Amino acid sequence: MNYMKELQMKPENKSYNLLNVTRAKAKMFEYHVPDSDHIKIPEDPAKLLTISIGLLGDFAASVNRGESGDEYLVELKKNLLFSAHFFDAYHQSRLDGTLDPYLMLLGSASYYLCDLQGASSVLIQKLKQEIDSSEVEGLYCPNLEGAGLEFLLLWILESKFDHYFEKIDSVFGQFIEGISKDFCSFFSSGNDEKLKSQLNELRKYIYSVGSPRQILLGDLICSIGYKKIQNSTWMCLPKYSGLSKGEWINTLKKKNFIKEFWPAQHLLGKAGILKGKSAIVQMPTSAGKTKSTELIIRSAFLSGRATLAVIVAPFRALCNEIKNTLADVFYNEPIKIDELSDTLQIDFKFSDLLGHQQILVLTPEKLFYILKHSVDLASKIDLLILDEGHQFDSGTRGVTYELLLTSLNLKIPQEAQKILISAVISNAKDIGEWLNGESNVVDGEALIPAFKSIAFASWSDQLGRIEYVNTDNIDRNEFFVPRVIEKIELNKKGKERNKRYFPEKGKGSGQSIALYLGLKLISNGSIAIFCGSKLAAVSICEKAIDIIKRNVPLNLPETYSDSQEVIRLRNLHILNLGEDSSASISSKYGIFSHHGNVPHGIRLAIEHAMRENLIRFVVCTSTLAQGVNLPIRYLIVTSIYQAGERIKVRDFHNLIGRAGRSGMHTEGSILFVDPEVYDSRNIFIEKWRWKQIKELLNPNNSEPCISNLLSIFDPIKSDDGKYYIDIKILDFVAAYIDSSNDIHKWIDEIVQKHHDKNFSHDGVTKQIFWKINLICSLENFLLSFESNEEELTELNAIALAEGTLAFYLADEEKKEQLRLLFKILVDNIVTNMKDSNIRIVYGKTFYGIRDSQAILKWLSEYSDKIVMAKNNNEIIESLWEMMKNYIHNNSFNKFNQKDILCEMVKKWISGCSFSEIYQFSKIKGCQLRAGTQLRKIKIENIVDIFEGGIAYDSALFVSTLAEFTNLLEQNDKFKLFNKLQIFQKHLKYGLPSETAITLYEMGFADRVIAQDLALSLGLMSIEKQEIIEELKKNKEKSQEVMAKYPSYFQNEMLRILDN
Repeated sequence: MNYMKELQMKPENKSYNLLNVTRAKAKMFEYHVPDSDHIKIPEDPAKLLTISIGLLGDFAASVNRGESGDEYLVELKKNLLFSAHFFDAYHQSRLDGTLDPYLMLLGSASYYLCDLQGASSVLIQKLKQEIDSSEVEGLYCPNLEGAGLEFLLLWILESKFDHYFEKIDSVFGQFIEGISKDFCSFFSSGNDEKLKSQLNELRKYIYSVGSPRQILLGDLICSIGYKKIQNSTWMCLPKYSGLSKGEWINTLKKKNFIKEFWPAQHLLGKAGILKGKSAIVQMPTSAGKTKSTELIIRSAFLSGRATLAVIVAPFRALCNEIKNTLADVFYNEPIKIDELSDTLQIDFKFSDLLGHQQILVLTPEKLFYILKHSVDLASKIDLLILDEGHQFDSGTRGVTYELLLTSLNLKIPQEAQKILISAVISNAKDIGEWLNGESNVVDGEALIPAFKSIAFASWSDQLGRIEYVNTDNIDRNEFFVPRVIEKIELNKKGKERNKRYFPEKGKGSGQSIALYLGLKLISNGSIAIFCGSKLAAVSICEKAIDIIKRNVPLNLPETYSDSQEVIRLRNLHILNLGEDSSASISSKYGIFSHHGNVPHGIRLAIEHAMRENLIRFVVCTSTLAQGVNLPIRYLIVTSIYQAGERIKVRDFHNLIGRAGRSGMHTEGSILFVDPEVYDSRNIFIEKWRWKQIKELLNPNNSEPCISNLLSIFDPIKSDDGKYYIDIKILDFVAAYIDSSNDIHKWIDEIVQKHHDKNFSHDGVTKQIFWKINLICSLENFLLSFESNEEELTELNAIALAEGTLAFYLADEEKKEQLRLLFKILVDNIVTNMKDSNIRIVYGKTFYGIRDSQAILKWLSEYSDKIVMAKNNNEIIESLWEMMKNYIHNNSFNKFNQKDILCEMVKKWISGCSFSEIYQFSKIKGCQLRAGTQLRKIKIENIVDIFEGGIAYDSALFVSTLAEFTNLLEQNDKFKLFNKLQIFQKHLKYGLPSETAITLYEMGFADRVIAQDLALSLGLMSIEKQEIIEELKKNKEKSQEVMAKYPSYFQNEMLRILDN
């Protein structure tokens, strides 16, 4: 055995160099470099066939011999990955087309044995497509001189075990028939004895009579066969869950249930998660998170450990995707799945969630709101899954998320299973200790679902090229692709005299090159151009429109998209944003925007269309990294900055994980397109760009998950970050409690004393008010713990302080300060708010004490006016002067005519489109303040104001008014409560009727579509079930209305009609 290990082959540096030559040749075809411009290959890559096949044979034989030893197998697998990449690259290099079927088969086998099942599947699908396109009748697999063994190997790798071979005329015919039959039997019953016996007998027989190629194919059949048995859910689920096959049998026999475990699911099983252990799960994008979530839920329900599973996801779009995915996998099962609206009100019955197996999908804010109103619900949670859990240190929402987790830790049963799924964070063990009381971390960082290549645009000569670098060390070049970037002379417009070229060359040419490469590569697969800001995304779309109108001689994405889906998406853009918006115009050509200022419904439709390969080209910001599953082949990076700050390492790896989706591509390409980065990397004063990207690409630099609460202790920084002023936080809090005027004095004093060190009034004010927001969040958190059964005390406060992540991560000095901080806040609450009933109601909102007191006082004075309001417009008028003070959206607060904004809000809730509201603002001459300047308002600002400001901040304000009606003494307070609850949803969704609101919450989450459905079908009911019955009754008409809208919404209708 040891002798065999010492004799194993391994690729040397020369072999890797020749592999890179092979990849370079393949890339020249990929980038459509003319044959005449291809670099001459110095050495024939076919020389690598022998070692690549030898490495594959060695690994397969080692598996068949049952050899073990982690280090030995890791080394063998590393060598085998070389073979997989070579087979894949040689096929794509077109150096010898006659070898293609054999190379794809061996490549697929290599990827499978390397535990890259997704990449294996891609090559098999590609091989099957080529076979099908050959139009040879009855051809299952080309004859590869394997006497039928190649047929069996392809069939096993294809994994469609619903048929088997019969009457095979081959010396191995009996084995081929028997093994295929036993595979089918195994995947329908779980009995592996006969299959293992047949595989052993085949191997013995082949070694006695077979040719070298037949022996290789036989070894591959056996080794892959054994691995398929080991990976099968029939074997893995009982082993990892502790439940018998009999208990899993109904699930295992489901047609669409997973047949095999991928490495990610093995990691979960080995960590005891399918037996109910809590954990922090770090998993790269496309490693199998969706299937893993399904397995966690199923094992919890099947074992009887859980009846209520709660999944928390930080974004509405992600909640929607999770709900739809789970609805598909649990179809026709007695498990109820609900995605609760993120409106802050109890718009469901608690009794509907209990007494059966239930999955709830919701945002952190919604869950926090529910827990404030029903502490009992927390005690019913058996399984808690926190998706994209690292987001709880992101801004103001992160504070809410952190306090929610603190609250859950204190309220849900100790035996409940808690799973936090996150990007790679450097302090995962600390988070695990805090959240679960143990550092059980499933570290999937090393999982590589698809190979990632990294390349840089270089344009120091007349023609630009693409430089590919080593993924582990970008200072090591691997190969380059020549003559990729070439300036195109564009047609002139109007009276233009100067020549215009595309792409532009020189400083700031990154966006132009990104667009050029995207159009050049679109025929190969999906493109995402990543931008550092929403403005940059809009700019690229505008640039695309300009060059298209100048007849740029490049293929447009519409050519490679589903033409009907492009028309439907363009229609939805126009209905929402108008014909003249850049997003609407670019959508005509198959170029789509995806960022925070794109309406919610359009984003959902684009995500779905990208997932289903109906469209191929998206220009996006970091919204792409927010958990939503998009299959991208090329991620083109124009900037590594977001809002002026470098993107976090963990967020960047989450982003680049979108490139090369497992099961869709064997490789994902990350292209950095600013030539200054690569071409200036060795210039001392310019190399900082290169250094930053190098740091970003190293996952070991991933940031820890911090506590935003600890930032309350941060010093005040100058605008340029060079100077710091320490703040004694306990004095600061005391000053805030005594008088908000004292805080303004603090700001003025700091600015006056330190203005020469670049401490601006705006900069200091922003930092001071961040600290005030944290104080308000803590006040509210403390108030939410008071109930009719338990009063808030200093002892309780200290216990709450010690339960926060901030406390867990703090040093001893800050721990003591946190205790004192909580004590000061509780003293203030108890001393100055004698009435516990008021405290309890305040705790059900999301405001601090001072804001709550001001809002309650205002409501006491103006409640009659709201009650007397005859319609939504009159309600807005009655609320406006107070409500506008609680809207924190940047675009809203930069708006130069607040009175016109009031009229625009009326149009919003009357159902006017963003385009109509935008046109109204233009007629009224509205502008946005930018320092001392005024600039034109754009339609993106309108979307931001209403979906980013009104829909959240205003709705939060109205939610608080509704809560405070309980504290009023007037007789009609119930009428007022109901009026405000209904109005809150009008304000949140911008819809005029309750029917349209219900439709929106049912999944038709676009303002135009929800209104059209209600109007076209004459729907009047506001009850979900009654509307479903109406839609089913008018099935044909329902589908007819949806036919003009994107496939995402058509699918939502089909879910309802077919359920």
